[in-house]
Amino acid sequence: MSAIRREPAALQREYYARTAERYDGMHEQLPHDLALQHIIGFARWTDAQSLLDTGCGTGWGLRVVGSALPHLRLRGNDPSRELLDVAVNRYGVPRASLDCVSSEELPYGDGEFDVVIATGVMHHVARPERVIAEMLRVARTAIFVSDANIYGGGTVHARVAKRLLANMGLLAYVNRGRRGGHEWYYSEGDGVAWSYSVYDSVRQLRAAGTDVLIIPTERSHPRAAINPLRWSAHGLLCGLKIPLPRPAIDR
Repeated sequence: MSAIRREPAALQREYYARTAERYDGMHEQLPHDLALQHIIGFARWTDAQSLLDTGCGTGWGLRVVGSALPHLRLRGNDPSRELLDVAVNRYGVPRASLDCVSSEELPYGDGEFDVVIATGVMHHVARPERVIAEMLRVARTAIFVSDANIYGGGTVHARVAKRLLANMGLLAYVNRGRRGGHEWYYSEGDGVAWSYSVYDSVRQLRAAGTDVLIIPTERSHPRAAINPLRWSAHGLLCGLKIPLPRPAIDR
């Protein structure tokens, strides 16, 4: 049966099961690595004591953060048992710190973690707003989303067109027309994916009362730092629930 006729959630689960053993080598980690360095800096600055990596996959983000901040209480969740098995069996992530559950309904209490992160998750879910709502619920100080910015990739004309269509509320309709009647698409390199931008989630974070910051994490174009919406294909979306601490100033 053709991939485009399959139910996307089941198709993605099968994709992870089939590629789990080689998953890390199939994906570019540099934008997420840059994002994690910012997250680690925030955690240090606020003296965070706990962090949840939702959609943690093989535990790569947990390992990076845990190496830099060994005092943190770390937890991860992912709906793919096969990816979590790689985290445990290959990389030594404690199984007791992992939960095989979806990011859309987290089994944790309100404000249970100081920081909640998601790297490369939102473009794999049909309703990213549900995941972000859960992240906001279980986070005490901040959430961080490292993901794609579809408006900053492709040709100049494609970037402008995608942004205009999104502003008019037409991008989803155009995507369905291009993709055989559904918004998602499938590739052997990434499985099931939706067209997503970290900028799409800004309104939700602001409505929740968080301070919002977007940091470009892909700077192949010299204008990326000046106008990341248009020129950076990846970004780190920061939703801060507490004021940043002010540095002490000697008088």
